[in-house]
Amino acid sequence: MTVKELQKLERQDLLLLLVEQSREAKQLKEEQETKKIELLRVEESNIRLQAKVSEKDAQIERLTGRLNGKKERIKELEEQIEAWHSNRQAGMENARNVAEAALRLNGIAEAAQKAADQYLFNIRQRCERQVAAIDGQPDVGSIGGSEG
Repeated sequence: MTVKELQKLERQDLLLLLVEQSREAKQLKEEQETKKIELLRVEESNIRLQAKVSEKDAQIERLTGRLNGKKERIKELEEQIEAWHSNRQAGMENARNVAEAALRLNGIAEAAQKAADQYLFNIRQRCERQVAAIDGQPDVGSIGGSEG
C-alpha cells in the first residue's frame, strides 16, 4: 500500500490494519523463535557429529599407523623367510658339498689305509728277511716271487 492509499483510509481501517500487522509480526516472531531453536539443535547436532568425525579420524589414524606397522613387520618377516630360505638352500648345498667331501675323504682314508697296510707289510717282510738272514734261514720273500 502506498502512502496516499493509507491517508485515504479511515481510522478504524487503520486500526484493523495495525492489528493485523501486529498479529503477523507476532506470528513471524514466533516462527523466528522456532527457527532459532531448530537452528540451535542443528548446530548442537553438528557439533556432536563433528566431535564424532574427529574421533573417527583419530581412530582411523591410529589404525592406519597400526596397519603400517603390521605391513612393516610382515615385510621384515618376509625378508627373514627369504633369508632363511636362502640359508637353507646354501645349507643344503653345503651339505651336498660336505657329503661329497666326506666321500672323497673316505676314499682318501681308504687309500691311505691301504698304503699304510702295504707299507707295514713291506716293513714286516724286510724285517723277516733280515731276521732270516741273521739266523741263516732261507729268504721268505723270495719264495713268493719278487721283493717289495
